[in-house]
Amino acid sequence: MGRTKEEILLAAERMFAGQGFEVSLREIGAAAGQRNHSAVQYHFGDKAGLVKALYEYRMVPLNAHRRTLLDDLHATGSSGDLPSIVRVWLTPLADHVVSRRGHSWYVRFISRFVLSGSYQEMPFSGDYFAPMIEVFGLLARRLPNLTEERLRTTNLHTVIVLADLEQRLDDPDFTESEATAVVDELLLTTLAVLNA
Repeated sequence: MGRTKEEILLAAERMFAGQGFEVSLREIGAAAGQRNHSAVQYHFGDKAGLVKALYEYRMVPLNAHRRTLLDDLHATGSSGDLPSIVRVWLTPLADHVVSRRGHSWYVRFISRFVLSGSYQEMPFSGDYFAPMIEVFGLLARRLPNLTEERLRTTNLHTVIVLADLEQRLDDPDFTESEATAVVDELLLTTLAVLNA
C-alpha cells in the first residue's frame, strides 16, 4: 500500500472515531495532508469504499494473528475448550490496542460504526475474514444453543470494552498492568455472557 493511501486511512480512522461519520472526504484528505481535494475519492471512491478499505487494512494483520492462534489451538487439541476459543477471538484485537498505546483509534472507529446502526454493513467478507468465521464455527459447536443475538451481544460487549481501553491508553498514567487487568476481565466477562 502506498504512503498516501495509508495516511488517508489513518486520518479517516482517527476522524471517524472522534467525530463520527458526518466528517467529509475533503476534511479527511486535508487531515491526511492532501492538497488535492479529490484525493480520497481518487483512492477509495466514496465513504463506503473508504470504510471497507479501513476494515481490510486492519483486519488482514489481525486475522493473520488469529490464524496463527487457531493453528496452535488445533495443534494442542484445544479447539473444544471455550476459554481457549475466546482467547483466539479476543487476543489479536486486544494486543493491537495495547501495543499501539495512544496511537490507535481503530476500535473506537469500530464502536462508532456499530453504534451508528451500521452493524449489518460491517464488511465481514473476504478471505482475510476466514479465521473469524472459523472462530464463530468453533463457538457454535461448543455452544449449540448460541443464538445470533447472543453472539451480537458478545461482540458489542468486546468492542465497547476495547474501545474504552483504547481511549484509556491515551492517558500516560494508565499503566500496562491496568491494561492487562482490563483484558483479563474482558476474557472473563465474555465467557460469562456466552454462558449466560
